[in-house]
Amino acid sequence: MSAETSSSHPRSLNAKVGAVALAASGFLTLLLSHFSATLAPARLVVLALSAFAAWCFCDEMGLKKPLNRAGFVVFALALVAKAEVILGVSASVAGRYYLLFAGFLLLALLLWSIAFLHRQRTVKVAGAVGLVAIVTPIAALVVGHLAVGAGTWLGVQALLAAGQGAELADRSFVTLVERLFGLWGYVAAWLLWKGQIVAPSPTPTVTT
Repeated sequence: MSAETSSSHPRSLNAKVGAVALAASGFLTLLLSHFSATLAPARLVVLALSAFAAWCFCDEMGLKKPLNRAGFVVFALALVAKAEVILGVSASVAGRYYLLFAGFLLLALLLWSIAFLHRQRTVKVAGAVGLVAIVTPIAALVVGHLAVGAGTWLGVQALLAAGQGAELADRSFVTLVERLFGLWGYVAAWLLWKGQIVAPSPTPTVTT
């Protein structure tokens, strides 16, 4: 059977649950990004759901593979940073946590999108589109460190200034990153649900 017909593979229970969890966490992330209120309990629940969804996703992608494993680690770090902000930190350090959250989340999506490029055509196309969407804010973040005024329209300079101890007055870049994750979650959920992402077969044990 060719890679193009991989959608005919039976979906595991893990893939189905992961698809639902990813779609739900993506939707809730997009929904909460429109509210400026703290809504701490709801946001913490979404973080927990996102962590569970990412775990299911990485299981299907192959958690033993370096890109998937690295993506899961930095994603977990992003969630920890966001949890710290939700639970409450002083305004003088909140920007640093937001910067860590945005940076780690973008890196996780970048690694997972690169991992998509090693799959069959449908997943590879999704990975290529994801790379294009994710590289732009990463480039803005990097250039913002190097050039004063760069990325101002995305809110990069405000986030970088907050990372130096200033109060974060513009969260538009963080909101952009959250919405990218929400949209990426929809795509990954669809791929899981359609059976395009299949857990790698266990390596057969050779007996002597």
